Amino acid sequence: MIFEILFDAANHDELILVDGGMCHYHLRKDGQVTIREIIVLKDRQRKGVGTAIVDSLKRLSGATSIFAKCPSELPANKWYPAIGFVSEGVNLTKNGKELSLWRLPL
Repeated sequence: MIFEILFDAANHDELILVDGGMCHYHLRKDGQVTIREIIVLKDRQRKGVGTAIVDSLKRLSGATSIFAKCPSELPANKWYPAIGFVSEGVNLTKNGKELSLWRLPL
């Protein structure tokens, strides 16, 4: 259940909550920050909520890069390069959906 996942993320300090959005992430021992989920309310998308979340991730102690996977059909794939992420290609899921891979070196 998603509540249990988010509760666990909050208990491990891997959850960012801001007005208009949230991000569940994981900081690996090698310094990669993996965005597991990032959600920005539709009416807040043009107000910099997503960028504020990424700025918070950049400030994590020990972070060397931020990595994200995004379904290829989502408009967020235009946002990632606009804020400095670089494409690392595309992966296919088991059910054939394309996931765009993005990395922001820090």
